Amino acid sequence: MGKLIAGLMALALALSSVHAVACSAEKAKDGQTEMSTPAKPKS
Repeated sequence: MGKLIAGLMALALALSSVHAVACSAEKAKDGQTEMSTPAKPKS
């Protein structure tokens, strides 16, 4: 059971990091770097 929870936690962390990188790249492309508010983590 612990491995399942650890796997889900790792998956969520990986998804959130990919999402953050994609968002920052999108903002940099649009030139809206002043709108760099941190993304709220999905619970």
